[in-house]
Amino acid sequence: MTLLSCPRFSRRPWAGVVAAWVVLFASTGRATLIIPVSGTSAAGRAVSFTAALSFAGDELTILLSNDSPVESKAAADVLSSFYFDIRRGTARPPLVLAEAGGFVFRVLAGKSDEPEYYTPQRFVTEAGRLSDLVARDRGDATWLFREMDADQDPFLGFGLGTVGNSGLAPNSFDPHIVGPPGKTMINFSIFAGDDLDPVGVLNDTHLVHQAIEFRFTGAAGYGERDVVDLFTFGMGTGPDSVITVSLPEPGGLALSGIGMLALTLSLIHRRRA
Repeated sequence: MTLLSCPRFSRRPWAGVVAAWVVLFASTGRATLIIPVSGTSAAGRAVSFTAALSFAGDELTILLSNDSPVESKAAADVLSSFYFDIRRGTARPPLVLAEAGGFVFRVLAGKSDEPEYYTPQRFVTEAGRLSDLVARDRGDATWLFREMDADQDPFLGFGLGTVGNSGLAPNSFDPHIVGPPGKTMINFSIFAGDDLDPVGVLNDTHLVHQAIEFRFTGAAGYGERDVVDLFTFGMGTGPDSVITVSLPEPGGLALSGIGMLALTLSLIHRRRA
C-alpha cells in the first residue's frame, strides 16, 4: 500500500497524537533524525514545528508537523516551507519527490472547517482521505521540491515549499507551479488547531491539518549522518519569518535503529506493496 492509498480516517486524525513524537519503539529498523523548533511568528503567536527525516534503502521520508501550542490564525502562523541539505563531500543525492500526503481542510472564520480531498486542481468535499500534495504542473498550488543554491540564503541545498518565498530568491519557489498568478499562495500550508477562526488572507483557504509526509526516491547510499546540521522552517508567503536551527552536532539527534511511534501518516499501518 502506498502513502496516497491509505484507508479513510476520522475528521481529525491527528488530534491528540502529536505528543507521540517522543515515544519510540525498536521495530522499524529505520534511522530517524528528529528536528524540533519553536519560536514566535510575525503575528506574535507561539509556534512549534518538527521535521523528521528517515532513510530506508533508496527512500527518504520527511514528516513535517505544525505542533504549535495555539491555533494558526494568520498566514504568518502556518508552516509553508522547509529547507535542508544532504551532502557527502560535494555530492548530493539525486532526490525525486515521489509522493506527499496530508489531510486538507477549507478553513473559515466563524464557521466549521470543511474537510476536502484534493487531487491536482480539483477539490471534493470529503473527510479522512489523504490528498495528493505534490506540485507537478502550473497551478497545482501544492508543495514543490527544488534543488537550491547552497551559497545563497538560507545556505541549504534542498527546499520544499507551497509559497513563493520571493524574499529568499534565488532560493524561492516558482509561483507558476505552487500557485497561479493572482491567487493566494498560502494554500496547503500546515496549520495547528482543531477548528480555526482564521483572520486576513488565511480565511477561506485550503490548509493541511497538522502534518504532511513527503516520500523521496534517490537516497540510496545516504543516511542520517549525511544530513547537514542546519535546517530552516519558513512561515507565511514571503516568508513572513523563518526559524533556523542547528543540531548539537552532526547526527546528534539521530536515533539509529529505532523508529517513531507511527507519527507518520502510517498511523494507518502503511505497508509497501
